[in-house]
Amino acid sequence: MKRILAAAALAAPLALVPSVAQATGTTTTSNSVTIQQYADYDAAGFVLDVGLYVSCKKGTTGRGLLTVSVNQYPPQTASAVGFGSGPQAVVCDGRTHAVGVTVGGEGFDAGTAKATATLTPDVGGGSKVTTTKWITIVVV
Repeated sequence: MKRILAAAALAAPLALVPSVAQATGTTTTSNSVTIQQYADYDAAGFVLDVGLYVSCKKGTTGRGLLTVSVNQYPPQTASAVGFGSGPQAVVCDGRTHAVGVTVGGEGFDAGTAKATATLTPDVGGGSKVTTTKWITIVVV
């Protein structure tokens, strides 16, 4: 009985993380982008690091382009608007990959912000995908 409970306790956290299952070799037939809940900032509010999970079908080169933009509004920031964007090349092989994007901008502070990510796969890699999510910027 103890072995069964121990096995269940170890398996439960893995069941909550979809990217773990995808990373073991499962491939997808559609393109997707998931923005992680938290981003961190440094350099006095000029640079954000945003984490995402990206999956896209392989095109002619096996690459795609991910562009992330972030907007933050008062009272979360003392600026009129905190804003910025950043690009990142990604691997398109049908598997889910963790990706970090550095967003350069100005006026960011700890608090909530609106992040938008657009994935543009290479020719033959399927359609473009855009997703938006309210995230929390934290100080690390």
